[in-house]
Amino acid sequence: MNLSRPLQKALTSMKFIHPTPIQAATIPVALMGRDIYGCAATGTGKTAAFMLPVLERLLYKPMDKPITRVLVLLPTRELAVQVYQVSRRLAQFTNVEIGLSTGGLDLKAQELALRKIPDIVIATPGRLIDHLENTPSFNLKTIEILILDEADRMLDEYFAEQMKEIIQQCCTTRQTMLFSATMTDEVKDLATISLKKPVKIFINSNTEVALNLRQEFVRIRPTREGDREAILSALICRTFHHRTMVFVQTKKQVHRLYLLLRLLGVKTVELHGNMNQCHRLESLQRFKEEIADVLVATDVAARGLDIEGVKTVINFSLPGTLQHYIHRVGRTARAGKGGRSVSLVGEGERKLLKEIIKKTNKPVKQRIVPQEIICKYKEQLNNLEEGIENLIRQEKEEKALKNTERKVQKVENLIKDQPEDNGTKRKWFQTAQERKNEQESLRLAKRTRKKLSQGQTNAEDRVNKELEKAAQYQARIAKRMRKAKRIRAIPEEKPLHTKKIKKVKSIKKKSSFEDELANTSRKSVKKFRYEATSFEKMQNKTRKKKLPNKKFKSKSRYHRKR
Repeated sequence: MNLSRPLQKALTSMKFIHPTPIQAATIPVALMGRDIYGCAATGTGKTAAFMLPVLERLLYKPMDKPITRVLVLLPTRELAVQVYQVSRRLAQFTNVEIGLSTGGLDLKAQELALRKIPDIVIATPGRLIDHLENTPSFNLKTIEILILDEADRMLDEYFAEQMKEIIQQCCTTRQTMLFSATMTDEVKDLATISLKKPVKIFINSNTEVALNLRQEFVRIRPTREGDREAILSALICRTFHHRTMVFVQTKKQVHRLYLLLRLLGVKTVELHGNMNQCHRLESLQRFKEEIADVLVATDVAARGLDIEGVKTVINFSLPGTLQHYIHRVGRTARAGKGGRSVSLVGEGERKLLKEIIKKTNKPVKQRIVPQEIICKYKEQLNNLEEGIENLIRQEKEEKALKNTERKVQKVENLIKDQPEDNGTKRKWFQTAQERKNEQESLRLAKRTRKKLSQGQTNAEDRVNKELEKAAQYQARIAKRMRKAKRIRAIPEEKPLHTKKIKKVKSIKKKSSFEDELANTSRKSVKKFRYEATSFEKMQNKTRKKKLPNKKFKSKSRYHRKR
């Protein structure tokens, strides 16, 4: 691929030998400076696919004036930190400076890093706009390369308006690379807005699970919904007690399961939106370094995170869509390695289970947990219930105490006439109400689109559909009327007798003397005999009627004499 020696040295130190399909297709095109519209499943090496050509081009940048040339946008903080770490490793033998700007981390430290004008900025949309509005020395006018990674997730998280604001502030002559695991209508709209004559690289859409993934499900009867926690405890304590990720729908349930597994003696960490960013990164690091055996998380950890050596993924409850399920189980069986997924499926989740079975190439197995084991763990959980409630109450008290301390500090700052530096006076391109209205409108649009895809329409939708059909019909008629009629060549009219003669001539075959001489058939011989024509026969009949017998005889004698 003609990469420079520093990058080859970094790839060797990271033990990269052969490029993945997305890397082999993207790197040469990106080095040419073309816009790219890429689609590849999670775990296929998209980070190196866009960072290697960027670093290669930055090695030959002019050194006279430092400017920020590259911007990488990502949906979640953990994914931004992961891309930052991988980029630092790829650029370890170069002089390229990389900056990180994500929510939850120290604001002042990030402002200081941006004032140093790094070559590459890796950011989440919200915090980047915060810096654009409130950091005077930072702008996007010098951006030469814009990279939008996991674009479908950014649009799912209602970052559409923020991304439009960022794209508008970037240089118009930039190179743009957009990557996504799934192709949706929203992503296609974003591509039309941000890309100019892009090269489309579709390796594979994230619509199927990995081939080396073993899928299992545990059926939960309608009357046994309360057994989910006992079944999960039995699975983790007895079978899957090492390198396991547990996905849960709500933050509250994540925290409860975290406390429950800790009381059962399992080394567990949690990851969800109610934690501050330092604790989230610490939990992730502890799980990566195998200090903790089980990670309990919401869908925050379901996309893009590359955690090496995950053996099992357990779905405490199935997600809302098949796409979210594929992203969850994609945390294991990555880069050709094997893995296992176990899903607890209730009566209301059978429809999604049928979709999963239809989409998979391998058969989905059923795992049966014996009833006596479930009863045993249920008794243990009942005994631990009081301890869990005490812990939750203590955490609430500590949180309330911290809030009161913060309020006291605020009052003390006001008394001392010190400006409060907690980010409340910072500017934003949207008001809180505008942001709320935008999210509500996007939710409604998503619901209506989902209903239309499922065939659920109301009276107004049906009327609009009929009106649209009528308009399309009228447009077709108008187009037909405007269309010029075909000009046909019409020969001049000729008399009827000439036409007949011509027709006879065209039908009659040309004869040759040799064929006629050699042909001894009855028909051809008869043709050469003399016979009176029909006209002559008619004349003879009329003469016989007009002339008397004598004259006729004399005429006949006369003919004989001659």
